[in-house]
Amino acid sequence: MRVRKVLAAGFVAFAAVVGTAGTASAAPAYGDCLFDQVCLHYNSSSYGYGAYFAQGGNIADYSGRYFKAGENGSAGAGVSVKNNAAAVDNRGTPRNFYLYYNSNYDCSVACVTVSPGQVINLSATMKNNNASGKLGASQVG
Repeated sequence: MRVRKVLAAGFVAFAAVVGTAGTASAAPAYGDCLFDQVCLHYNSSSYGYGAYFAQGGNIADYSGRYFKAGENGSAGAGVSVKNNAAAVDNRGTPRNFYLYYNSNYDCSVACVTVSPGQVINLSATMKNNNASGKLGASQVG
């Protein structure tokens, strides 16, 4: 009988550790961005970044995607991501992020590369002129 209680207590303790391990891995890597995501911000750093949009893959057209409130505030929450980003945070990925002025990854007018670990305010050309974005290959080898 005592052995069953000890085993049951051990199982409960093990389950508690395993259960919390799953939630720990889902914790944000940097601010609102999870590991392997890039965050676009509604405002530049001088305005506290504001709302964010987390991107974990390629998006050929930001139409229909919206900023949401996060740890940097709610300014811009609910606003379309397309042509409204002022800053990019690429601290959560080991990959370059490419932001394009035009949809469908078209760099004919302008584009910018944001390296892993970088947080940038967009230039006057790119600020509020973002239509698509994609992640490059991993630079971890």
